[in-house]
Amino acid sequence: MATTHARLDRPAARPKLADEVADSLRQAILQGAYEKDAKLGMEELAEELGVSIMPVREALIALSNEGLVNAEPRRGFRANPLTQADLDDIFQIQAQLGGVLAARAAREATPEDVETLRVLHAELEEASRLPAGEERSARLEHLNGAFHRHINKIPTGDRLRWFLRLTNRFVRRDLFDSVPGMTEGALRDHPAIIDAIAAGDSQAARNLMEAHFIQGSDLVGYTLPADTQ
Repeated sequence: MATTHARLDRPAARPKLADEVADSLRQAILQGAYEKDAKLGMEELAEELGVSIMPVREALIALSNEGLVNAEPRRGFRANPLTQADLDDIFQIQAQLGGVLAARAAREATPEDVETLRVLHAELEEASRLPAGEERSARLEHLNGAFHRHINKIPTGDRLRWFLRLTNRFVRRDLFDSVPGMTEGALRDHPAIIDAIAAGDSQAARNLMEAHFIQGSDLVGYTLPADTQ
């Protein structure tokens, strides 16, 4: 007689509240809102965020597993922002993973893929001419992300994409609004990457993508708090 198993409960359609709290705190730490060893009081954070203490505690534990928060006995939770060395490591990893995916994309991209990349870059150029503000920043973030995601999804490499997504959580989301040179770097580098992919030149695509990512470490580093440089 076959063994029957209870069906799994369906997950909630929206993210757990603790995940949302963790994302909010993560971005605040990455953007320099807390200096190193700044105390992260659960009661104060819960009041500021308008939530109960439990999701805040879960969020702080999750961030401690990522290294952005230190959990110390009798001292509670304290902020542990990224240093320049951390940024160098993160962007180096992104460069390697992104470079491999770009090289594979150059071997597997269709003319339709290349056209999609050209259209996305043209829209990025158009968005760069919008007046400075939240709308421009959000549009640039969206189009830049769409550009890179399209390259990454062209070839096989689910595990590579998964690792790359993990590193993205350590990069602040307001880059095009607050980091000088980020927009200019995208506008300068994307066309050459597209041309390499269109030509099927995997080595050039890899080299260009690696250089594109590595420059991000220096650009984002300009915005780190002084004591983390």
